[in-house]
Amino acid sequence: MSNEKKRLSSPENTDFIKCLEVQKIHKDGYKSLCDLSFGVEKGQIFCILGPKGCGKTTAFEAISRMTSISSGTIQIQGQDLSNINTDYTTGLCLQGNTLWDFMSVEQHFKVHCAIRGLDSYQTQEMIKYLSEVLSLEEHATKQVSQISGGAKRKLCVALAVIQAPDLILLDEPTTGVDPIGREQIWSLLKRIAQEKKSSIIISTHYFEDAELVADKLGKLEEKK
Repeated sequence: MSNEKKRLSSPENTDFIKCLEVQKIHKDGYKSLCDLSFGVEKGQIFCILGPKGCGKTTAFEAISRMTSISSGTIQIQGQDLSNINTDYTTGLCLQGNTLWDFMSVEQHFKVHCAIRGLDSYQTQEMIKYLSEVLSLEEHATKQVSQISGGAKRKLCVALAVIQAPDLILLDEPTTGVDPIGREQIWSLLKRIAQEKKSSIIISTHYFEDAELVADKLGKLEEKK
């Protein structure tokens, strides 16, 4: 058994999220996940590193309950994800931008803040803060269809971290983002992990990015 599996199997382990021997086998026999095991503590940033097609997105879909797993266990706060009754909040940034082209950047913020239960004052403060740290102020009134791909990606990250959820899942969040924007995203995530104790899972195929932001790193191999 690997050191990580031993650590996760210990009765003393208190990781916020644990994935142990997780597999996803499709109807045609293809394994998009094979024996995936890792844990993430509160206030920790875990980065899944690997090339396209290695199963990063499938891992995110499994953790966010968008897809089922074939075997293994995924636990949040010690409870199995398939039968969980504990309260926790999640922020999700998918690989593809989930935005409305006809809505402005500010309107996106307001909708997501309302979903999080923020009042008008909290909403304005949240918009101001995230717009400043990610340099989105100039795009506030623009429709999403009018902003660059990098700005769209930063907006997706911003929406995922509103109110610093307990668990933040970011699938290749810096795709199409310039070096300055990537640094802004990493600085924001580090601050949220340190100050708010969110558990953050990121996927990337850039080793340099993983080194910059991750407290802990896991690597998935390309499927043959």
